[in-house]
Amino acid sequence: MDRRLIQTAVFGSPDSDEPALCPETVEELDVFRSEHEDVPIWYGTKFEGGCGRRLTTRRCTDKICHFAHYGSGGDGRPCGRKEHGKDSVNHLFAKAHLAA
Repeated sequence: MDRRLIQTAVFGSPDSDEPALCPETVEELDVFRSEHEDVPIWYGTKFEGGCGRRLTTRRCTDKICHFAHYGSGGDGRPCGRKEHGKDSVNHLFAKAHLAA
């Protein structure tokens, strides 16, 4: 797996605790998109180095599907997040589990 691709994010707002994992296959991503079409996805500020910018999904056939920054310009803030893989969101899943 290419760990440089963004696999983890949050739903709802930049400061959210609700983790989002991007499916890796095209088929899974299509289902994910239909289930979450009205829910914005963000590069969460609760991740170390997270820029808080909005993300979109990238549907890929030559590599794993992943999240990418929405639009091209951004607001000039650097995105300094170091970990992009699925394990980087474990703390949010643990928090959600404990809250439940």
